[in-house]
Amino acid sequence: MGTKILLVDDHAIMLDGLESLLRKQEDLLLVAKTTNANYALSYMRKDAVDILITDYSMPEMSGLELVKEAKKLQPSIKIIVLSMHDDAPLVQEIISAGADAYILKKYAQQEIMRAIGIVSQDGQYWSPEINRLLIRNLHQTDDYTAELSERESEILRMLILEMTTREIAQKLMLSERTIETHRKNLLRKTNSKNTVGLIKYAFAKKIIT
Repeated sequence: MGTKILLVDDHAIMLDGLESLLRKQEDLLLVAKTTNANYALSYMRKDAVDILITDYSMPEMSGLELVKEAKKLQPSIKIIVLSMHDDAPLVQEIISAGADAYILKKYAQQEIMRAIGIVSQDGQYWSPEINRLLIRNLHQTDDYTAELSERESEILRMLILEMTTREIAQKLMLSERTIETHRKNLLRKTNSKNTVGLIKYAFAKKIIT
């Protein structure tokens, strides 16, 4: 059985377009599609879902609210948020709520399959413009520099950019083992479980605003 996907979007054209794309993939199973967030929650109360793909702007319930409620119902669910918005405060809220991917709607058709593949492997995906937004708003505070070393700060930025261990090692001319050690130290110091946790920490410490 393939990866179970629940699709939520109140725009019929977007919903149909994504459905067509998903149904072409043999390893994916679109278990339900809906324009209503409340229906999506009702479905999740009855059946397990691997990935929830949801619009951010919906009339009866925002994507942010849906993310929060979905995580309560199924903590292990992976969530991909589609949005037209690219402002930092909104992205901050979505990440903090537990979204695993944030895709700008104008790129949904091109990026959705890559995002599904990454979140299925416990990774995170952000549209390139969102990555640039996060980095553009990245800054250091006294509290931050007191907790993380300069090298750790540098590696944190690269992790938020979705650079792999090998890419970071090559850029910094260090061994992959050294980068992994720094990454583990970052997770330990920030009490994070993964990169999403590191980004949440960055927001909490106002490294990203």
